[in-house]
Amino acid sequence: MKIRLVFLLIAVPVLDFLGLSYWYMVRCEGDWEGVPMEAGMERELAEIENTLRADVSFLSETLGPRNPSHYASLIAASEWISERWNSQGYEVKWQTFIVEGKECANLEIEIPGRRLPFEIVIIGAQYDTWPETPGANNNAGGVAVLLKLSDMLKGQQPDRTLRLAAFTTQEPPYSNTEFMGSLRYAKRCKELGENIRIMLCMDAIGVYKQDPGTQKLPFPFSLFYPDRGNFLAFIADLGSRPEVIVATRGFKKGSSFPIESGCAPRWVKGVTWSDHASFWKYGYRAIQITDTGAFRSSAHTSGDDTMEKIDFNALARITVGMCSSVLEFASIDG
Repeated sequence: MKIRLVFLLIAVPVLDFLGLSYWYMVRCEGDWEGVPMEAGMERELAEIENTLRADVSFLSETLGPRNPSHYASLIAASEWISERWNSQGYEVKWQTFIVEGKECANLEIEIPGRRLPFEIVIIGAQYDTWPETPGANNNAGGVAVLLKLSDMLKGQQPDRTLRLAAFTTQEPPYSNTEFMGSLRYAKRCKELGENIRIMLCMDAIGVYKQDPGTQKLPFPFSLFYPDRGNFLAFIADLGSRPEVIVATRGFKKGSSFPIESGCAPRWVKGVTWSDHASFWKYGYRAIQITDTGAFRSSAHTSGDDTMEKIDFNALARITVGMCSSVLEFASIDG
């Protein structure tokens, strides 16, 4: 009897803790029911797909590797992004800094908020690559979606300020160093006392596979998520869970593309693998939006990261979903 009682005293709290952990870390997707914005957008989706394809082709095939080791291509990419934003009617701001004697730059544009202009929603993507990779999925796809989002958001009058940012020097050997573009950017945000409502980081968002066993995740998360790499993931630390709910709810209003969400401690493998982690370091809420990168694609950081591996139809649907997600945060009710 005493042994049974001791077992219950131990087991019940443990089971409660595991159940609460599962709910908090895995069951963090926002609820929404209705017809998403993408329904009936066949022509628009085809046009978005064509634009994304052309942009990824330019970055990955025309420019190729983009980093300080391939400096001419890195500069060409930054100038091209700036020109695209100028052509859309935006004023582009540059944050320049020196990396190994070479000037590199983060770029940003803003759509001012009407009611809460000092609350800022940032959506960003890095435009540099690993040293010898064309970086089609990592991360030309993210940049292409960023540029299309700025076009789709033109003329919006959001409650909160929307800021779109293109970051440089995110990849090794600059990750998590003083030369990382997003770390420089987040540090400046903190020094200026900016009120960042959320930072949404798009990194490697274009590879989707339907076959079983195409998705690999660290244990124990592998127990709770699909083994088919056919979904877009929203990944956050434990403190950003409320924002994951808003982001996924907003995405569903735009697109029915499959998504999964999760919140995990920062020490879990893969959770800090992009620019969102730079904002965590300075106390801001942030989410990574990704196809899970190396957990799905063996080409993620290699010379095989080429554009034929990207599902552009999926990327077009994701663009519509991300537009809706951004606007959800931009609303005073978001």
